[in-house]
Formats: sequence, structure tokens, C-alpha cells
Amino acid sequence: MRITVAYNLRTDDSEATAELLSPKDIERIYRAISSLQHTVTVVEVSGNPHQVIERLVESEPDLIFNLAEGTIGSSREAFYPGLYEQMGIPFTGGNASLLHLNLDKHLAKTVLSSRGIRVPKGVLISGKNRHIDEELRYPLIIKPNSEGSSKGITQRSVVESKEEAEQRIAELLSQYPEGLVVEEFITGRELSVPFIEGYPGKILDIVEHTFDLERTGGKFNIYDYDMKQGGEAARAVQVICPARIDGSEERSVLHMARQVFDIMTCPDLGRVDIRLHTDGTPYFIELNPLPSLHPNASLMTAARERGLEFRDVMRLIIRSASRRYGMAIRPARKNQKNRHPSTVPRTSVRELGIQIGRMNPGLVNAITDVKGVRVGHLTRIEDNVQIPGQTESSSIRTGVTAVLPAGQAYANRIAAGGFVLNGVGEMSGLTQVLETGWLETPILLTNSHSVGRVHAGVIQHMSRKYPTMGTETDVVLPVVGEADDSFLNDVRIGTCSAQDAIKAIEAASPGPVAQGSTGAGTGMTSFDFAGGIGTSSRIFDLPEGSGFTIGVLVLSNFGRMRNLTIDGAVVGRQLDTEFEHSGRRELSEGSVIVVVATDVPLISSQLNRISRRAALGLGRTGSYAASTSGEIIIAFSTGNRKPRVARSSGSFINLKCISDNHINIVYEAVIEATEEAVLNAVFCSGGMNGRQQRWCPPIPHDRLIELLNKGRKIHESH
Repeated sequence: MRITVAYNLRTDDSEATAELLSPKDIERIYRAISSLQHTVTVVEVSGNPHQVIERLVESEPDLIFNLAEGTIGSSREAFYPGLYEQMGIPFTGGNASLLHLNLDKHLAKTVLSSRGIRVPKGVLISGKNRHIDEELRYPLIIKPNSEGSSKGITQRSVVESKEEAEQRIAELLSQYPEGLVVEEFITGRELSVPFIEGYPGKILDIVEHTFDLERTGGKFNIYDYDMKQGGEAARAVQVICPARIDGSEERSVLHMARQVFDIMTCPDLGRVDIRLHTDGTPYFIELNPLPSLHPNASLMTAARERGLEFRDVMRLIIRSASRRYGMAIRPARKNQKNRHPSTVPRTSVRELGIQIGRMNPGLVNAITDVKGVRVGHLTRIEDNVQIPGQTESSSIRTGVTAVLPAGQAYANRIAAGGFVLNGVGEMSGLTQVLETGWLETPILLTNSHSVGRVHAGVIQHMSRKYPTMGTETDVVLPVVGEADDSFLNDVRIGTCSAQDAIKAIEAASPGPVAQGSTGAGTGMTSFDFAGGIGTSSRIFDLPEGSGFTIGVLVLSNFGRMRNLTIDGAVVGRQLDTEFEHSGRRELSEGSVIVVVATDVPLISSQLNRISRRAALGLGRTGSYAASTSGEIIIAFSTGNRKPRVARSSGSFINLKCISDNHINIVYEAVIEATEEAVLNAVFCSGGMNGRQQRWCPPIPHDRLIELLNKGRKIHESH
């Protein structure tokens, strides 16, 4: 995607330019967006509007990443979104109406107060009207009505008498003739609630700013202009995230923030500032729909607390804006005649604008969206490897993928279940899972001839971690699933060792998961295209709470091109004729392993049922569970655990499970996530070559978009 970063450059240190960006700020944002494989142009939008329009047109943007604050007047922030709208160019963040309304602090409070949001009592003071309402209780705070970055706010902004107020009003009106807000000062705590629409749940952790009043010489804890500009004054500020407030206060603050974001229909990102009175009552202060993206700003502080890097925030903002405009995030067209694997990460199904199902994915759209779950890969790609006892050499295309359930699964077993749709395949340890209903080891995936060695590697890893295993405590039966990669991988030499398994386990991490031809999926083939590892997730609400997650990871090695189905469209029929001369696997029907994780409390019988629904997700992609294939599914829930060593002498354990009256949404989530995970396994592969000069091409993204666009809408979803 071509993205233009629109900004105003700060040219001096005056208060008038405080909201504008430095060259360092622009460089940071440019690098972050470029790292997401977008073509980025930066455009300074200050100055003559005609020249600004020319610069924007020349940049040929698909999307404008709007950072422009404007420099003149109370509508300065609104000018640029209005301009983009007139030019017909999509942009990030709020529209002109939203930005104009919220730069006018008194008007924004008036609107929100009419909708039941608690605001401090106050009045708007202008040159014509300097009357202070007699009902206002001191102390009062006096600040410019249409400024940001705490402009005009100092330790003298809080006044305790009418005389002080009149003096301060006279001083400020000469600098800010467009008006002042005079309102009751809320004695209490300074809080900010950042918002990223593309983040699951949207609301980030509450950020609190506390102030060393001895250092400032002030009496009231306010975040003044000098503090925000850095230097000595900033040393008096401490940032706390998450804010140290009690549960009831947190709920009331978050409830107010959600109401404000909903009433104002703030898109993509924003920040609500709230004062929490000493009695625990929250008061709305302002909404900033164009918040600072500086690393020290509240939004970025809260994002880091959630494990988001700077580029992750940029990605979420871009995805959210793209979704609003029905835009697909697409890579540049590639030459499909190239018979070498691409090393550049390819775009997932959803990033191409293809939305599978109706539900939203989690933060990284991966099995690791289930809290505590980690994934690691070990990939082996080697050529010209001597075959023992022969003069011939060949190629290795294989690997290991490890899925680590949350916590210590051996010490605290996790509820599990499974299902075998067609059994020409292997998953060691599954019979114990089906019999007992518990999972106690990592789940490893590899090729058919490596199951034994990988099994041994898991035992070696766990023996080091649990030295009494097999002597004072039980032995384990590791869960190891396989698929046949012999079309590309020469299994005479291309097997994985116990040490490879250990390396995959040790590489496991939360967050984004590498997909396509990697790890156990390195040599796998799906629908006659390259593709092995794929993952996806879904988040949903239940009456007991929000943010429950289903995550799926697949080792995909099945399917005929003619059957490939994407969101109900059998696109494979046309592709089959276009790729009819390409070499394809004929002697094997392949297999697929599906790993399902969830934080919904489920018992084993329910996890068995969940696993059967995952098979429906396979069917939606074009699987017919061929006679010689293996479709094996394992599922686990982090919501139920059983300690290996009983904590009491009682005969019973307590488990929690979802009512069958509410389980249908879980079924739907696992079907959607399985379907998307299989497609991601193919879409994220850059192609793979292998033994005997064989070549599995990457699936042609642009051609698929053309086929799907025939009567179908492609759109972006975060």
C-alpha cells in the first residue's frame, strides 16, 4: 500500500508550535510504517493550500497517515481531514467534525454533558463575556478553550479567589482571544485512557501522571505546559501504567472512557483525559482524537504495557483505517515465474482484504492470542547433502514446530480433547489425551519420519525441566503430530533430531507467529501450492465477560488445487486450468494437523466437540478427508487445570465449564479460525523448491483478488 505521512514540522521552540512534529518524530514513524512493507512518502502540509494539494497528489497515496495538527485558528486540526475528504483520499483518524468539536473544549463538554457524561461545572469566557458564574466553587482552573499540549496552563492556572480569577483571565485573553474555559478544579488524580480501535477490546490500560509538588513549587497536581516540554520541569512527573487505583474506580473510569469514544464515534485511535476526584468520582476533561504518538506519550506507554511495539501500533492504526474505507492491504505484484522461495514475509488472507466469517481476530490473529500460549519453529533448508552410502546428493526441506500451552502443563495439566476425521496419520500421545481428558506436554509437529526423534527430544527437554519425572512422578507420553513432506524433502536425509525438537521448544515465544513454509511446514504442500504453517484467532464475548479467545494453528499438507475454496468461492477451478502444467504431488493425498487453544473454560467432552467443529473449518477450504490422508485435531483449554500433585486429601476436583446453552459461539469461532489458518498457511508462503528440482509455487495473490472480485467485495478487517 502507498501511504503518505502528512505532518506539520516544528521549526522553533515557541509555544505556538508545541503540537507540531520534529524531524526525529517523522523519521521514527517513517521507519515503522516502512517496516510493514508499505511504500511510504512524507509530506509537509504547512503553507499554501494549493501547494499542499499538489504535494499530496504527487505522492499518489492509497491512504494518508494523518499527523497534521495545523497552525492557525480554532479549526486548524479540522482543516486537513476536510481537505482529504474533498480530495477523495482515505486517511487515518477522525474527520473534520470530530477534530473541530474536540478542540473546542467547552463545546465538547456541553455535548457530552447532554448525553450524561459527568463534566466539571464551568463557563466559556471571551472578550465580550467575562462574567464568572457565582455558582462556581473555588478553586477554579482557567485555560485556553481551543489549544492542545497544555498550552497556556501553568501552576498559576488554578485560582482560589475571584480576584485571582479576574487577573488570570485578563492575562490569558490577550494571548488567547478565542476564549478561555473557567471551570471547577477537580481535586484528585490525573488519568488518561488511550484507545486503539484495532486492538482487541479497544481500550488500553489507564495511565496516571503524578507530580512532585516540592520540585515544582506548586500547590495543585496539574500537568502544565513546561512539564510536557521536557527539561527540568518534566523531572517532576512520574508516569504510572497501569494506574494504581482500586477496582471500582478503574471500572468507573473505563466505563466513562468507553461512553465518550462511542458518543464521539472516534475512529482508529484517541485518548480520553479524566480527573478522578478524591471521592472516587471520575470527571471528563477532554478527548484528543489526534493524540501524540511520541514514545513517552500516554498512548505509547499503555501500548508497551500490552506488549505492543511502535510498529505494532502503526499497523493497527493502518488496519483500522483501511477497514473503514473497505480497502485491502496488498503487496506489490510479484513475478510468479520465479522458481526460488521468497524470503520476504507474504501478506496474510486478512491483510489482503479477505474477511473470513463475521467475527474479529485477536491482536496478532494467531494461536498466541490465547494468553500464555507460545509457538517456536526450527527450520531446515539444505541443498547438495550427501545421501549416506550413495554417491547421490539431495535436498532437505523440513523442520519442527512447537506449541507450548500456557503455564507448566506437566505440573498443572490442562483440559484437552481431540478428534480424528481420517486416521491415516499419526499423533503420538493423543490416545492418552482422549482417555484422560488432560494435556501435560508441549505439542510438537514435524514430518512423518521424524516422530520418534522429536518424541525423544520432548522427553529430554522435560527431563531437564522436571528431574524427578519418571522416578518420583509419572512418565509422560509427548504429543507429536506429523505430515508427509517427501514431495519436496528427501526423507532419507531430511529428518529432524531430538536436538531440533529442543531448539523449537526453546524458541517458543508469544506474539506474532511465522507462517507459510517454515518450521514443520517447510516442505509441505497445500492445494498444490507451497504452504505449511498457518494460524488465526477469534475473540468474542460471553455473558460473564468480554475478550474470550479461540486460537488455531495448522500444519497444512492437503488439498487439490481444483477444490480450493475461499470464503465460499471455489476459486481453485479457475486456478487449476492456469497452473495445469506445473508439477504436482500425485502419490500422496497429504494430511493436516489442527491445534486448537482457548481460554474459555471447557471440559474434555466439550473439547472433543470443539475439535469436530474444526473439521468443518477444513471442509470450508476444500478438504474432503481423502482416504489416504490424516486429519487429526487436538484442542485444549487454559481455563481448566488439574494439579499433578493433589493439594488436599479430598476425592474431588472442581472444574468450570461453559453451559451448552452458550457454546455455539465457540463452535463458530473455531470453524472460522480453522478456515483462515489453513488459508494463511498457503497465502503466507513465498513458494518452495526441493528435491529433484521440484517447485511448489506461491499462491498468486493478485489473481485471487481478481477472481474474488467477480461479484464479491474485498474489504479489510483488523
